[in-house]
Amino acid sequence: MSNDSPADEEEIEVETEDSLEASETETSEAVLDVESVEEQEQSIEELRGTIGEQNERIEELEGLLLDLSARVADGDGTGVCPECHGPMIKRNPWFRSARIECTQCGEVFHEY
Repeated sequence: MSNDSPADEEEIEVETEDSLEASETETSEAVLDVESVEEQEQSIEELRGTIGEQNERIEELEGLLLDLSARVADGDGTGVCPECHGPMIKRNPWFRSARIECTQCGEVFHEY
């Protein structure tokens, strides 16, 4: 009862070939997507490493600025407060120990 003519077989083969080509295209696109995701993850990790290095450098520079400001204030100059950017000076009270403090926010950075 089945009517398997050569034209029907050719249609089936063409449909099969088309579906194989479509699945190969989808597979190659999926491989490209996985590769691009891996590249993106690698670049994200590199950026995180760079951010970490920059944060360490910023903390080091802030420490150096504080040290420099304290040294300037110790030499009867005026330093810069890292918190409020106000002037840091050395205070020499008569009955207490000398200290370097910010005149705006009152934070004490060093006490002798």
